[in-house]
Amino acid sequence: MNLTLSGDAPIAARIESIEAELLRLPQVDCPLVHRFAPGVYLREIFMPAGTFIIGQQHKTEHFNIILRGRARVSIDGVVQIIEAPFTFVSHIDVRKVLYIEEDMVWQTVHPTNETDLGKLEEQLIVKSASYQKHVEDLRALRAIVGEVSQ
Repeated sequence: MNLTLSGDAPIAARIESIEAELLRLPQVDCPLVHRFAPGVYLREIFMPAGTFIIGQQHKTEHFNIILRGRARVSIDGVVQIIEAPFTFVSHIDVRKVLYIEEDMVWQTVHPTNETDLGKLEEQLIVKSASYQKHVEDLRALRAIVGEVSQ
């Protein structure tokens, strides 16, 4: 398994390749909390220490608030340490690659009046081809298992 971000391929292509490999491994549960206020959607995720995380590409510029923890984060190929408390703005089309060094609580804040989570995903993120294939494969496996158990 080649998990390097170095090389001649563009960062987005390298992230996609790494994501495809990592999706073959057991996935870590990262609980989400969704909160809404008038005109605002706040998404909070808990990420345990020792976890690699590849975020989805976002269609919007938005706030990121790190409430707890520490991680090595690659943004556009630049690696930096992010440690709570910390707030920054993510730009459009950015994907982050993280290695969580200490249990982390990370929030994103999005201006919207939408409260339907499915519609919010459509509005806010671009799901990578690797992720979409992973979801389709899981659905197919569930259908097969469902057919066998009936």
